[in-house]
Order: sequence, then C-alpha cells, then structure tokens
Amino acid sequence: MNMTTTIGRGCDAAVDALRAEFGSVLAERIFEAEALDFLWEARVRERYLGEQIGWDLCDEDAYRQLSRVAILSVLEGSWYTGTCLVDGQGVAVELLWKRRFASRGEAEFELLRAR
Repeated sequence: MNMTTTIGRGCDAAVDALRAEFGSVLAERIFEAEALDFLWEARVRERYLGEQIGWDLCDEDAYRQLSRVAILSVLEGSWYTGTCLVDGQGVAVELLWKRRFASRGEAEFELLRAR
C-alpha cells in the first residue's frame, strides 16, 4: 500500500540567508552537501514506499528498520523529486536519489513513478 501525504513546508529563506552570508557559489556547494536536509524540510508531499532494513555501519551486528519515502520538494522555484530513507522518528537519514524539474507536473509524475 502506498500512502501520499501533503506537507506544505518550505525553506527558501534558509537558502537566501546562505547566499547573503556566503555568496552564490559557496551557498550552492553547501546546498549540494546538505541536499538531504534542505529537500526534506522543503517537501510539500511525501509518499510512503515501504520498509527497508538498514545496517548500522558503526555496529556490524545491528540493523535499523527504515522507511523508503518519495518526496516532492520546491526550493527556489525549482521542483525536486527524490527518495529518502527515514528512521522511526521521522528523520531523513539518507538521500538515495534526486531529480530537478522545471514544472510541478513533471515532478509530481516522477513522484508517482518512484519505487
């Protein structure tokens, strides 16, 4: 069963503040390095894709139960679709992939296709 949820968040102000403080080039590098956090906070919809068992790299015998969640985010006028691994407390821990789109329709279509 797939569940889709509308979130309605945004974090354009954080990106604008980064640009103002560090300049455009460095802000873009920070965004790429922290894409998971920015896209997770900027998501407007999410779709539950199922469970995934994740291994804890710090403890070889331990594993974590994670959820695969497809997200639709809007950031600075661009639309993004991606898939994240999310822990039991709703914290995104890994960005598996992301794609940027010019229109919401294209991004929503990709959200529905995400596996």
